[in-house]
Amino acid sequence: MANGLVETLEKYVNDNKDTLIASLQDFLRIKSISAQNIGMEECAQFLKETMDNIGIETKMLRLEGAFPAVYGEIINPTAEKTLLIYGHYDVQPPEPLELWESDPFDPVIRDDVIYARGATDDKGNLWATIMAVKCLVDNDIELPINVKFFFEGEEEIGSPNMKAYMEAHQELMSADYTILCDRGIHESGRPQMYLGNKGIMNVEVTIKGAKRDVHSGQAPFIPNAAWHLVWLLNKLKDENDKILIPGYYDRVAKPSEEDLELLKSVPFDKEDYLKTYQIDDIIPKNEGVDALVSLLFQPTATINGLISGYQGEGSKTIVPNEATAKLDFRFVNDQDPEECKALIEDFFRKNYDGDIEVRYDDRRSPSKVPPSAEIVKISIDASKEVYGEDPVVWPFLDGSGPLSLFEEILGAPPIIIGLGAPFAYANTHAPNENISVDQYLKGIKLMATIYQRYGS
Repeated sequence: MANGLVETLEKYVNDNKDTLIASLQDFLRIKSISAQNIGMEECAQFLKETMDNIGIETKMLRLEGAFPAVYGEIINPTAEKTLLIYGHYDVQPPEPLELWESDPFDPVIRDDVIYARGATDDKGNLWATIMAVKCLVDNDIELPINVKFFFEGEEEIGSPNMKAYMEAHQELMSADYTILCDRGIHESGRPQMYLGNKGIMNVEVTIKGAKRDVHSGQAPFIPNAAWHLVWLLNKLKDENDKILIPGYYDRVAKPSEEDLELLKSVPFDKEDYLKTYQIDDIIPKNEGVDALVSLLFQPTATINGLISGYQGEGSKTIVPNEATAKLDFRFVNDQDPEECKALIEDFFRKNYDGDIEVRYDDRRSPSKVPPSAEIVKISIDASKEVYGEDPVVWPFLDGSGPLSLFEEILGAPPIIIGLGAPFAYANTHAPNENISVDQYLKGIKLMATIYQRYGS
């Protein structure tokens, strides 16, 4: 069976194509908008029933004040390896409705592309991971590993209870590795995976001056909160975009030789990038692998927004008494978010001795699985088998998320495998979200191959 696995899966998927597509469409029809608390229970029940019918032993997990999470497992008593699959069944609100070419919750197929809210993010990805089990079960192919599934319903609102679910069911969800399927293939059509992501902490800095806004004729006397904030932020980074906080780079790890080899295979057309964003050059002014190293292996301090003074039409001559900056700090291996927080706090206090308030949200650590890890090698080989070409393998996702929790709480380091439409074309979070029939079906074959190959 090992040599003929992909051929068996290919035949099964082709023979059952209509059924596999129809089942995804049924899933997409169910509104599950977490931000509006619409259809969440119904969608979770539908998911549980489907998994039960496939032969996955499933239970609903609940926490007070949280949307339900769906947990499932197939346990092989002789298996030595366990894989956890993560996804989310909630979706973004569909608005603006007038920009959809068809009803966002009535999935239609146009030119072999399925259009619906959640098609790629994340219902199409999620559905492929459980239909992969159905492929193996229907062909009497024994799963040589334990496969566990954890599907939450709050990702689109920031996963506020994800950590609590993990801590409450730590032993139940424990695994050797985690695979998150919540992205798409590469724009070139090649399969795509990410071996980690950056950590993150959001920071809000507020400077206060006089007890109220004051007529700007008094500007020579009255401290201007907006100017003081600008001067403070100007000390945070230099003109080369380097963060000036003392000690901030002490634990920034350089990319390994394995990482650099991966980056050599990542398609990056700098001229196309500049054209897309209509900029003259990228900040580090380098190219190729060096540019990607700057993107993925350097910490960032980003001003997300500035709030102060009069924002309406026309002018209002005042000295603002309060100014706020919203920032995010992204961390790379081997930075410790708690150490970084202490350094950031010390920086603000030492560089401004007036009335300042600094607020921090929950911190997420960076997460990374080495390219030499077994699950990475298996996933790369499986991708080659199913797609017929090498995958695009990113050492890091340039963004951030809760990946570190899987290792910190469950002992199951995570990687991301994209099964949906390419990010540039998927219309994720936007009208006319989509996944092609081919992308969905190949995702099923890929995950089935990984399940089987990992245990072999």
